[in-house]
Amino acid sequence: MHPTREEVCYIPGKKREFLIAAPHHGYIPGSDYYTKEFAALLASKLDGSLLYAENLRPLVDLNKNPQLASTPQLKELCHIYQKYALSEQVDLFLEIHGHVNGHYDVELSCGFEFDPSFQFDSEFKEKMASLKRTLKQEIEDNWKEGLPLPPPSIGVFPFDQDVVMKATKTYLFQKIRELQLQGRRIFGIHIEIYKDFRTEGPNSPAYTSQLALVNALAQSIIKSFC
Repeated sequence: MHPTREEVCYIPGKKREFLIAAPHHGYIPGSDYYTKEFAALLASKLDGSLLYAENLRPLVDLNKNPQLASTPQLKELCHIYQKYALSEQVDLFLEIHGHVNGHYDVELSCGFEFDPSFQFDSEFKEKMASLKRTLKQEIEDNWKEGLPLPPPSIGVFPFDQDVVMKATKTYLFQKIRELQLQGRRIFGIHIEIYKDFRTEGPNSPAYTSQLALVNALAQSIIKSFC
């Protein structure tokens, strides 16, 4: 049975500086199906904390401006989610979403164009370039014959301008950007996963492909950001 309650859940990990989130997860129309499962696998590989919603997406966007929420209760859930995301202990925030119409199977974005005059951006640009390069290499090296899905295509904004889900107007990622410009070292990455690579669990036909993608993503994050 799938959960039917609307709630925000936080599970602390061994490395609380890594937070992997799925704000639009749910099992009802309008949700990003199985993004919690994807995020949980990634969190386990990174020893990070997990933050996810249950069935809230049709009601509220947790990563958007809380003032836009339709009720005080939903507004409070936005504040709770964003408080975890922006917590002082978080150095790397990975937000997992699901898509059906992106240009790439996996679309990653920092949410802004890098400023060459800003030292933090120079470092972030190097890390994102490494992530793109390493992720493609990890997939090429480890996508075994017999996996049910072909290797996913990878797009990383701002390097790939044809990425569809750039998150350049997403409220939470703009809050992260404000913190960066104020001197805080926090890296935020918006990650969109095509529906075929999100599954319910080991009994799903495409689970081995999902796991291969999670493994490749985890290894590339470790090599690029740790």
